[in-house]
Amino acid sequence: MKLFSSVVVGAIAAALVLVEGKGGNHTKCRPTGDDATPMPATKVPTPPGTMRPSPLPTSMTPTSVPTKAPSPPSGPTQAPSPPSGPTQAPSPPSGPTKAPSSLSPSSAPSSAPTKSPSPSSSSGFAQYFTEAQFREVFPQAHALYTFDGLVAAAAKYPSFANSGDATADKRELAAFLAQTSHESDHFKATEEYAKDQFPETQYCDKSNGVPCAAGKRYHGRGPIQLSWNYNYNAAGKALGVDLLNQPELVAIDKSVTWQTALWYWMMPQRGGRVIHDVVAKDDGFAQSTDIINGALECGAAATAKNNEKQRIEYYKSMCAKLGVAPVKKMSCNE
Repeated sequence: MKLFSSVVVGAIAAALVLVEGKGGNHTKCRPTGDDATPMPATKVPTPPGTMRPSPLPTSMTPTSVPTKAPSPPSGPTQAPSPPSGPTQAPSPPSGPTKAPSSLSPSSAPSSAPTKSPSPSSSSGFAQYFTEAQFREVFPQAHALYTFDGLVAAAAKYPSFANSGDATADKRELAAFLAQTSHESDHFKATEEYAKDQFPETQYCDKSNGVPCAAGKRYHGRGPIQLSWNYNYNAAGKALGVDLLNQPELVAIDKSVTWQTALWYWMMPQRGGRVIHDVVAKDDGFAQSTDIINGALECGAAATAKNNEKQRIEYYKSMCAKLGVAPVKKMSCNE
């Protein structure tokens, strides 16, 4: 795990999508690229390389002890337990973000998130990053993306940014916020902007035995821009929600939307790698980008390397806000 400036840009992006084919994790037309809205403080799904949001504001100096955000009123309703057997998700041909722009992890497991007590702003990632900071860094975030929703989703994946090693945890949190804000255009987009430029079947791949519901589209939605029918199917089974038949829930349900992003982050994706497991390593951020959208942004044949540069800038900015040094290797093109 951007607004098009003109019809011409949209057409070019669509052409790119058809040329690239299915890639890796998210090959959606994310809101990323040179035309993305400047960042006051995830990829609005725009075609790779078309819009470039400005870097996150750097005015906020991290403090050693961030102000605690108020605890959510009550614990989130836990998703129903998933089926006993793991749901097989098709392995994508190449890399994470496939050509139109979508998530397409290989072998996406459907194991349910670990249950944990009601979320608390004094534990987990919230001890390093508060609701006030979230609002300051992302002042234009859509109402779908609430801080409490993220805290509640993290409670279902208690190991997220919560290893007990402050440096590793802050780096993971910085990477998660950088990658998801890049994918969702600083949390302004609930769905990829170019969704109507593609046919209904654009993100439907039945080759691995996962059907596509009639009249449903599986374009990028949510913080991580979940895409493709098999990803919706696998994520839905893990979370106890029928996302194959109700993919729109990812763009309207405050709890489900963050859960899909963390499901993608915490489960094996491209090449069997888990972003959570590698992100704090010396080359962790580079690996996270490769897992998410390596087909288009990493390697000699990459066509959207500018998007990767944006991710790196967001990551460095978030690290500064959290008061932690970034990992040594941030680029998947070095």
